Amino acid sequence: NIPSLCDSPYLDSFGSCRICVVEIDGRRGTPSSCTTPADNGMVVSTTSDKLWRLRKGITELYVSEHPLDCLTCTANGDCELQDIAADVGLRELRYDNEPACESVPIDESNPFFTFDASKCIVCSRCIRACDETQVTHALSIDGRGFSSRIIAGADELFMDSDCVSCGACVNECPVGALEDRVERSAGIPDKWVRTTCAFCGVGCQFDAGIKGGKLVTMVPAADSPVNQGHACVKGRFASAYIHHADRLKFPMIRESIDDEFRQVSWDEVYSFIAQRWKQIKAESGPHAIGSITSSRSTNELNYLGSKLMRAVIGTNNIDNCARVCHSATVKGMMTVFGAGAGTNSLDDIDHTDLLLASGCNPMHGHPVTGSRIRRARMRGMKMIVVDPKATELAQMADIHVQLRPGTNVALYQGLAHIILRENMEADSQWLDARTENLEPFKAMVQDMTPEVCSEITTVPVETLEAAAIFYASVPSAMSVHGLGMTEHSHGSEGVMALSSLALLTGNVGRKGTGINPLRGQNNVQGSCDMGALPNVYTNYQSVSDPENRAAFSKVWGVDAPAKPGLTYPEMLRQVESGKVRSLYLIGSDIAHTDPDNLAVIKALKGLDLLIVQDIFMCETAKLAHVILPAASFLESDGTYTNGERRIQRVRKAIESPGQAKQDWIIVSELAEALGHPIISSNDVSDIWDELASLTPNFRGIDYASLESSQAVQWPKPTAEHPGTSIMHIGEFSRGLGNFAAPEYAEPNEQASEEYPFILIT
Repeated sequence: NIPSLCDSPYLDSFGSCRICVVEIDGRRGTPSSCTTPADNGMVVSTTSDKLWRLRKGITELYVSEHPLDCLTCTANGDCELQDIAADVGLRELRYDNEPACESVPIDESNPFFTFDASKCIVCSRCIRACDETQVTHALSIDGRGFSSRIIAGADELFMDSDCVSCGACVNECPVGALEDRVERSAGIPDKWVRTTCAFCGVGCQFDAGIKGGKLVTMVPAADSPVNQGHACVKGRFASAYIHHADRLKFPMIRESIDDEFRQVSWDEVYSFIAQRWKQIKAESGPHAIGSITSSRSTNELNYLGSKLMRAVIGTNNIDNCARVCHSATVKGMMTVFGAGAGTNSLDDIDHTDLLLASGCNPMHGHPVTGSRIRRARMRGMKMIVVDPKATELAQMADIHVQLRPGTNVALYQGLAHIILRENMEADSQWLDARTENLEPFKAMVQDMTPEVCSEITTVPVETLEAAAIFYASVPSAMSVHGLGMTEHSHGSEGVMALSSLALLTGNVGRKGTGINPLRGQNNVQGSCDMGALPNVYTNYQSVSDPENRAAFSKVWGVDAPAKPGLTYPEMLRQVESGKVRSLYLIGSDIAHTDPDNLAVIKALKGLDLLIVQDIFMCETAKLAHVILPAASFLESDGTYTNGERRIQRVRKAIESPGQAKQDWIIVSELAEALGHPIISSNDVSDIWDELASLTPNFRGIDYASLESSQAVQWPKPTAEHPGTSIMHIGEFSRGLGNFAAPEYAEPNEQASEEYPFILIT
């Protein structure tokens, strides 16, 4: 073990601390090991009397400029300088102790961490983390020699600088200069639990530090292939909401929404729901009941929620918010490739020659991916950004295609026209062997000349020409897109056009290529994969297919309903007529999130029974007849699936407040109260193993295999299969890639005198 203060596995070698010096046979001096490349046959001495004296002397100099308050410092026991001082046997100083920057006040401007310059040893790890990992360049060194110190911005407070509070600097600090506020006040955790972040679809892994049953800190996992030890401000610092005093703690019911809630036991609340549902089902049939699950909850909850509706109630009225936002991507990619999921891994950003980013701003929406893009730009990756807005990402691009909102279909067909005109499409042998419907596609885009495309999109012809040639001329081009591309009337067609562009240039089925949607919430991919949709079972197996129905019916022990269910907007529209009388909302606050919230509130008020399962008294819960207190992600076991199809474990780290329970437990106990148990044990692993057995693409994934920090990317059809980091190698999911050429139509969203502005996602 070679000691060091400036070295980090996440950062480039720096060689500033001189603690890691070694001796090399045949060479003079004592070079730093971190900056000296190893050669074949090299003989290196890492310990000797000379090295011990050197390291002790250097450590003594560091300590002479450092406060000697170890016993009261919150980093006591977790300080690298303290550890090295102990290793070299430093017990007293030969020099006067004069802490540098002792007069500099502690910077407490940031709500998440503090900076005490007097404890800083100027190792530069924080600067390098900001430069190399986050790529914000918010920190630097001011002064020279003894007066050197770390500053934020132009010697300003952290909150006044460009700092984005990602915590990379805090993670790297070897002493107590940069400290997590909560950890500083609570102390060093006594337990660590690996789990997955519950914010966005990147799916970062964290080690949750727990002390006394409370969350102290979230440390990004070093061995996660997703975030590689990095995090954003939310993932690193924003999980304290789980301890908020307003958490729902007990089941509550009321006969009418005009009554006050009364606290009841779990047995009473289950009995109340069961009696009401049985009555509604007897009077109006099973299709009078529906459920909306959550893309923030686990895969296991979404599968069980689907099973509850289908196997117990007898209806396919199951939906979730992910369908509303992301179904356009699923439909578009399914049409072209035969699978509606991202084709590649986020890691491919590090290997592509060009990134085409459409309708997204990952710097804000997916910050860890945003940092990965910045790092790729630093190494020379080219970038085209398609966005009506001049976002931070657009400002970094080689080409910003600033199109009129909703004209994506015309844009990508226009680019395809130019690529075909310039004969820059993929090799004809590949196109003949791997694709179909190329000729109809050519005929469709033939009329989308640069001039016509420019007139529709308002993008200058010169920009269109440059973007098309730029995209088609590189060995590998990768595409990412967000809701800005799909959340309008022709979202699916836009994804088809983008996917066909990738097909045309052969940018599918290889490293550094593909179409990769940036999913919004943490389990958007998983909630849809689990069949929490009105027309499909797990992994998009149609409920209308008799073979699929027979397979699920056999395992469930009932005849699964054949008629596709209602989407959640359809359910709400049928409340007034009495066709839908009860809704069970799990982690879905539609009274707050739906754009037409007045209509939603009216519909919810018209229900005979509204059941809301959540962790807070949200706007929808205020309209409920029944409140079921749920567990947060740190109180739950199960799995999430991120945007790259990676299935990752969520592990229970703390107990829930009051009588709150995990989502899947509530659903399974409710099914039991209805007289139809839907899980064979009280182990969440049995839920996964059941759904995997019913799903060809998951069949090789047993719950035990998900313990690895690398997790598993589906498809994994057999236990021997390694999982799939790149889809469509050799063959597309549908056999041949399908060139889809939807005819351009003007978007329904048009500005008018009454509504002069268009809201852009």
